[in-house]
Amino acid sequence: MLYRLIFDSVLAMEHAGMVQMFKTLEETGLKGFLTASDSVYQSAVVEFFANAKVLAGTIVSFVANKKLAIMKEVFTEAFGLSTDVMAGLLGIQKETVDEMRIKFSRTDAPFCTASKKKQMKMEFLLLRDIVAKALCSKAGSFDMVTSEKFDLMVAITVGVKVNWAQVLFQVLLNMVNTPKRQSQGFSIQISVLVQNVVKENHGELVKLHQQKVLTSKLVQTYIKKNLDVKIN
Repeated sequence: MLYRLIFDSVLAMEHAGMVQMFKTLEETGLKGFLTASDSVYQSAVVEFFANAKVLAGTIVSFVANKKLAIMKEVFTEAFGLSTDVMAGLLGIQKETVDEMRIKFSRTDAPFCTASKKKQMKMEFLLLRDIVAKALCSKAGSFDMVTSEKFDLMVAITVGVKVNWAQVLFQVLLNMVNTPKRQSQGFSIQISVLVQNVVKENHGELVKLHQQKVLTSKLVQTYIKKNLDVKIN
């Protein structure tokens, strides 16, 4: 599910809109999280979730017979996540949201969560995919643009200082508490955390499929594919 983003590659593209979108992702403090690793200890991730539980806000699990206790501080440090205090996504000014609805739109009408995905500009369509697959990691259709995803897109685009440590750790807590969500993402990050704590017996290291690694080549393919989609 997860994207691994190769920033050096995508920032060298000639598509100005895409480059600006990737710059906002970098500047908002998500680079370490989105570039965590190009391989995954898949069996260790499966074992982690099979044994994981949340105790007083800490994720406790066992991998290779070793106990892991992952607190928000450990998670934050591993990926260099920002801990900026945020008033809340609901605190974004209505004028800013309205402006972004127009900026996101590929048509003359402002984009809204009920709009079809093909009505969103190319770079923001890809941003929506990244938010859904790499940051929200929820079960269900990624074609939907929920209010939560839209608010995150607005926050990223306008440079709102987000406490990504809190936001993303809460997603992980929800995944542990909801088994059906455990296949939806964060495999890369869990693999990194396991490797940091358990120094041996990680199991087989599996290279990420090329379709899960965003490079300029894959983004160009994405652009070409979506250019052929008619708005009406």
